Amino acid sequence: MQTFILRRTFSSVFVLFIVTLITFFSINLLPGDLASRIAGEEPSQEQIEMVRETLGLNRPLHVRYFEWIGGVIRLDLGNSLRTQVDVSELIGRKLAVTAELGFLALIVAVAIAIPVGVLAGARPGTFLDYGLTIFAVGGVSIPNFFLAMVLIIFFAVKLGWFPALGTTSLVEDPLANIRSLILPIFTIGLTSCGSMARQVRGAMVEIMRQDYVRTARSKGLQEQDVILRHVFRNALIPVVTVLGLQMTIIIGGSIITETIFKLPGMGKLLIDSIYIMDTPIVQGIVLVLAATILALNLLVDISYAYLDPRIRYS
Repeated sequence: MQTFILRRTFSSVFVLFIVTLITFFSINLLPGDLASRIAGEEPSQEQIEMVRETLGLNRPLHVRYFEWIGGVIRLDLGNSLRTQVDVSELIGRKLAVTAELGFLALIVAVAIAIPVGVLAGARPGTFLDYGLTIFAVGGVSIPNFFLAMVLIIFFAVKLGWFPALGTTSLVEDPLANIRSLILPIFTIGLTSCGSMARQVRGAMVEIMRQDYVRTARSKGLQEQDVILRHVFRNALIPVVTVLGLQMTIIIGGSIITETIFKLPGMGKLLIDSIYIMDTPIVQGIVLVLAATILALNLLVDISYAYLDPRIRYS
């Protein structure tokens, strides 16, 4: 088990290193002179050179990369080119909103997907199965920005049940905070639960055909006991693998969702920083998101190996 964890950890660190290379060079090789944009409207050549010298943009690209990596190792992501605010501190403030949104959206997705998948898998080929399958496919097919607009128009504009934009601090007013996040949470949760429900349904159908399930039925166990004790528990094992993918989808969906709902999270900060070409913030956010996704997938791999020992030796 320790060898498995070390191997997975090493591969995650290597992937993160590749992410830093791609992120840094792809951003800094974009066309356009960043110094002239920061210098203001119609700057002189001397002003542009002064900005380039102050920000270190005149140094070779590989030197700037190694300086940035050295700062990353020290947990220093640099300063914003526009405001000179510490990027690590800025991301830390925004991360709380994104983490809360992603965690609650995952709870909604799991709470919907598992019952839907279990009901569809327990009665394959019935109208219930077809209806739940259509629901799952719809959840996969509908873009989250479209669903966000529908929810805003119906629940915020027409009914006035929830605010359409912005949020309240969890510390200041927890109830107002949850109320302001209801629409973003269900936007991400509903678009993420479809593939998870299909995975649960497929695992249920496959396990229902196993010999030990037929043996349990032949012993006179009630169908409810067979499903809960023998089928459902084993069907959850492959679902653990899907959780890592779902977290990736949820994190990606939060970028668009936070922008639509004007939430002060990392997604909106990323879009705003791309618009004004604040490269240290963009690099820092991409790095943090990549590290989060890799850490979550590492936890999924470890939990899957714990649930199914055969995976440790594959």
